Amino acid sequence: MSIPTAQGTEWAAIEPFVKAADRHTKSTLTGVDLYNYIEGITSDTNSLQDELRNIIAYKAYKSAIPFVDLIQTQNGFGVVSNANIAPASKERVERLIAQCEQQLDTATDMLILQISAVPAALAEWTKFGGFEELTNCIFQTGIDFCKYAKSETLKRESFLAAKNDLVSFQDTEIAEVISQAFMDELISQIHSNTLSLPNTKIIRKLKPILGLLAQHKEEEAKELLGQMANLLDNNLSIYATYAKSSEYAIKIAPKYQNKQTDSTFFFGM
Repeated sequence: MSIPTAQGTEWAAIEPFVKAADRHTKSTLTGVDLYNYIEGITSDTNSLQDELRNIIAYKAYKSAIPFVDLIQTQNGFGVVSNANIAPASKERVERLIAQCEQQLDTATDMLILQISAVPAALAEWTKFGGFEELTNCIFQTGIDFCKYAKSETLKRESFLAAKNDLVSFQDTEIAEVISQAFMDELISQIHSNTLSLPNTKIIRKLKPILGLLAQHKEEEAKELLGQMANLLDNNLSIYATYAKSSEYAIKIAPKYQNKQTDSTFFFGM
């Protein structure tokens, strides 16, 4: 990966930041097994390797920017200068950091998409202790989340900021309608990239609902959830997990009738 503004950077100045970015990526995103798998790929052109290196490069460079032109002396900090190069303005440096953040944000999402598309890479990722927490949402990337939640900021950053709420919505509002067992089935198939065609249809319908809930548009989400319930009720043979769930059993259970012949009969005065 070549970052245009990094062409004149001395390796010694940025090396500590590269090592720190490497450790951070391995411990919070890929895990050791997937990291080693990707690094072991021998093909000259491999998108997994490219995106992993992009992540490390941009993370390291972003972290290094505030430090690379400073030097500590006995009298305090000084700025390294070059007679032929004028120091960049504060605004230009801030734009450079923002662009690094954008590239890092996108590269992380792209790596996740590519891992899911390569069975061997996905198998290595599942060994990582943080795998389930990273993939426990109907949305897997910030790109996908922002398409439905109408967010205009950094996509993955926005997704991660909303993720706890999203998972809570899945386990409350949505699971209450489609059942927790069926929700667990969907997440399990997302984990293994084995979504059946019927379940893919459900995921496509759930994403707008989750996006509405993220925007606090509860009434619109509730209307779509009602349509979802009708779809499941009309296709019980296809959605067997839902049909066998306790939530569905409660839904179709006969409602209590207050009869005079019952020992528990209640009457008004």
